[in-house]
Amino acid sequence: MGKFYSGFVSLIGRPNVGKSTLMNCLIGEKIAITSNKPQTTRNKITSILTKDDFQCVFLDTPGIHKPKHKLGEFMVRSAENTFKEVDLVLFWWNPQTRYWKRISMCWKNWAM
Repeated sequence: MGKFYSGFVSLIGRPNVGKSTLMNCLIGEKIAITSNKPQTTRNKITSILTKDDFQCVFLDTPGIHKPKHKLGEFMVRSAENTFKEVDLVLFWWNPQTRYWKRISMCWKNWAM
């Protein structure tokens, strides 16, 4: 038997950019609910992709946004906390938007 690789990947991005859709596509199953409404994912959702020579654990997170209430604060904190739990952070975004200030702030806080 050859080498076997494994790792954790966090899907991070703004609300409603397709993080859950991407995870469902990568896994090949409908694990996470998808909707055209922002903030459908309210908690971190874990899925596992297993192949012959690797295993990848994906963490689908709520969208990073400027919270207006306690639930929003919880969801952003949930997404930010995954920076410390994973081997790779995959930033997923709509390239037609320019709202990266919040994500770059999260990245700077995590890197410190």
